[in-house]
Amino acid sequence: MKKCSLTILSAQCILLCLLSCQQHLSTASENAESKVYIVYMGERQHSDPSLVVDSHHTMLANVLGGSKEVAANSILCSYKHGFSGFAATLTDSQAKMIADTSGVLNVIPNSLVKLHTTRSWDYLGLSIPDHANTNLLNKSNMGDDTIIGVIDSGIWPESKSFSDQGLGPIPSRWKGSCEDGDQFNSTNCNRKLIGARWFIKGLLALLKEPFNATEYMEYLSPRDAVGHGTHTSAIAAGSLVPNVNYKGLAMGTARGGAPRARLATYKACWNIGMGYYCSSADVLKAFDEAIHDGVDVLSLPHGLGSPFGLDAIAVGSFHAVAKGITVVCSAGNSGPHSQTVENIAPWIISVAASTMDRSFPSLITLGNNQTILGQAMFTGHKDIGFTSLISPKVSDDSDVCTCESLTPNNRTMAGKVVLCFGSTSYASLIASDAVNASGGVGLVIAKSPGIIRPWDELPVFEVDYEVGKQILSYIGSSKAPVVKLSPSYTLVGKPLSAKIARFSSRGPSSLSPEILKPDIAAPGVNVLTAFTPNDPDAYRGFAFATGTSMSCAHVSGIVVLLKSLHPSWSQAAIRSALTTTGSTTSSYEEPIFTMGDTQKLADPFDYGGGIVNPNLAADPGLIYDMDTTDYVHYFCSIGYSKSAISALIQNITVCPSKKPSMLDLNLPSITIPNLRASETVTRTVTNVGPIHSTYVATVEHPLGVQIVVRPQMLVFNSTVKKRSFTVTLSSSHKVIGGYYFGSLSWSDGTHRPAIPCFDGHYDHWSMLMENFSRSKEYWTVVVSGVAEPTAGVVLTDAQKMELGGQKLKDLKAKNYLFQAINRSILETILCKETSKQIWDSMKKYEGTAKVKRVQLQALRGDFETLRMKSGESVSDYFSRTMAISNKMRTHGEKIADVTH
Repeated sequence: MKKCSLTILSAQCILLCLLSCQQHLSTASENAESKVYIVYMGERQHSDPSLVVDSHHTMLANVLGGSKEVAANSILCSYKHGFSGFAATLTDSQAKMIADTSGVLNVIPNSLVKLHTTRSWDYLGLSIPDHANTNLLNKSNMGDDTIIGVIDSGIWPESKSFSDQGLGPIPSRWKGSCEDGDQFNSTNCNRKLIGARWFIKGLLALLKEPFNATEYMEYLSPRDAVGHGTHTSAIAAGSLVPNVNYKGLAMGTARGGAPRARLATYKACWNIGMGYYCSSADVLKAFDEAIHDGVDVLSLPHGLGSPFGLDAIAVGSFHAVAKGITVVCSAGNSGPHSQTVENIAPWIISVAASTMDRSFPSLITLGNNQTILGQAMFTGHKDIGFTSLISPKVSDDSDVCTCESLTPNNRTMAGKVVLCFGSTSYASLIASDAVNASGGVGLVIAKSPGIIRPWDELPVFEVDYEVGKQILSYIGSSKAPVVKLSPSYTLVGKPLSAKIARFSSRGPSSLSPEILKPDIAAPGVNVLTAFTPNDPDAYRGFAFATGTSMSCAHVSGIVVLLKSLHPSWSQAAIRSALTTTGSTTSSYEEPIFTMGDTQKLADPFDYGGGIVNPNLAADPGLIYDMDTTDYVHYFCSIGYSKSAISALIQNITVCPSKKPSMLDLNLPSITIPNLRASETVTRTVTNVGPIHSTYVATVEHPLGVQIVVRPQMLVFNSTVKKRSFTVTLSSSHKVIGGYYFGSLSWSDGTHRPAIPCFDGHYDHWSMLMENFSRSKEYWTVVVSGVAEPTAGVVLTDAQKMELGGQKLKDLKAKNYLFQAINRSILETILCKETSKQIWDSMKKYEGTAKVKRVQLQALRGDFETLRMKSGESVSDYFSRTMAISNKMRTHGEKIADVTH
């Protein structure tokens, strides 16, 4: 089936260059008033890079009032391949002079950018082997000969994940190279790792003290010292490495999303003691070289949320996309707060992080023989036998022992297992350090669901608060409480539902709320793959890592496969395919939730189009495509001048006299930040499915918003490959509030009929839903439920199989009902366990439409006979008039607001 879903959001709120390899390197300038600025000049005016560089020297010489030689010495690096510009050491006044110079689009201060698997690819449906040869991995020949560039912290080339076994010659179109440096030379590259460059000049200019490579345990070369770049590269395009595990956990074959793709690393991120950072000048230079080298895909697990003119990643990615390179970035690790999403430009694919269907359950056995299932990465081969269990209160002000209050060298914890209650993200770290330093042998933390990590020094088990209270009650009721901790095991598959990670940055974007971000979500929690072998968290060259960097790498690998399968698809086409086919239900076909203290339904600001579904993305049916014309529309809508846009794309451009609306940007979503009455937007879809296709629109209305799609049917043939349609959204809300979510799906109906969506008219909906359920052979379980066996009755194998089949039908019927019911009603029925319970619950809406019609007729009568009462003020009369008209609107009457 071809089904293309477009997310709709409305709101009643306003949102607004080689260096010498020395052990010590000094900063670029000793002049306290000087700092590095990026001078951005848009598209190149010359095809010859040497002429581009010469133009930079000439411009800077004119501003500095000196020779070209003086200007050249002030320039750290020139951007000469993918676009035009340079990074130079300037005073504030010189930077202002250059900003006012003809041909300069922006002057951007150099700044720091912070850096944001054995099971994950099977979870996403890209299994090896695929005997039917139907998944995207095999259709694309595993991304054979597609080139992916990763701008990160470098690479550990000796890792087995970068073996070139079975790969052919390096593609002839490749123009890159492998640069020498500390413990790295051209022999470290092979037919898998075909390029390696490093950039540090911009970072050196920002540091206030010399860069000590030995102290920071860094390599002045493409070699990865921190493991981050190795990890993300292996997720995206690592070769197959069998029998990988972490001390017995997560056993399987480690591989990237595109195992036969070629890899190029661009090291622009470094360990500087206080963390891992990249400078914007270096990142932009990496973009420039990657464009020159000939990569097909660029992956950046870091980012900014700045306006276009001040965001080096947005600038570099724009030029990369204009030259046919797809750019994938992480959405950021600043969740769960709203308006924290990064990499918001409409030509970037921004990726949120989810969990996957894998966990590491561990048994906790209390002295009263009660067994509790916790979560841990306890990799020992033997139990910690029954040991004293305590929960030491630090003060009388608290009813429980808080993890944050535990301190080292507490003798009462020696030789014991400690229970504590955590309320912060760093509770595990504080408590484990304290218990370990005090000689404790184990730790049980009661906290909200979060990220489980390996602890080599001490077994750390996590349970939720309610379970923690049960354990605490046992401690209080026992004279000598004891506990046994058993090693973890690996559980995968459908019993586990993916959630959106707590740390994953959320939308909407405060800078461009009309553009839905993030675009898509992918696994980013406890991903096991290649790492630097000298890292203490690594085991035999592999380690777990967590963050949107990992989710970015997953989508990057999928994009490589899509580029291999559909080489003519644009960046926008690929993003559309990903977002319109994302999964918004779990492996049990139930709604996706977010991680956190309370259960919250995930929404598009958490995951964009949903959790990525590679196989559906390979065949989306319809795509929302964009090209340079659309991006010019975007620049016009945010107020760029025609001269600036012309310089940006090296083509004379004139914006319309009336400023265009960003709402009409051909995105695979509709986000209206301030819908007060009605708004009409236009979208255009391109058919990439069967030549002769007919698609029908199905709408899920946001709460209080009526949606009309014209036309409601799109017909394609050999001559008609594109069709446009309009979406009119009308709000009945009278109070400014938050966002409401809905969707528009185009389905060809050949494989699955559209699910009838409940619109408040129960009688009509129930008839359609009954017919739908009968067509799927689920009606019996919906209306009668699943007949559970009488207690004590032993079922035959055939009866067990029949009962299992009925329960599966009930689960699928429940999923269809979830999809048919809008969000506001859905939240009231999530506690229902069967499809029959949901169906029976919906009967309360029976007759609602009839009652509304009767009430509306009465209101119309009141309105028509409305008269001012004796002694009534104009204000009171007006209030009565508005009250009746508002009630009529609530009951479906269309009353236009008239202004003079």
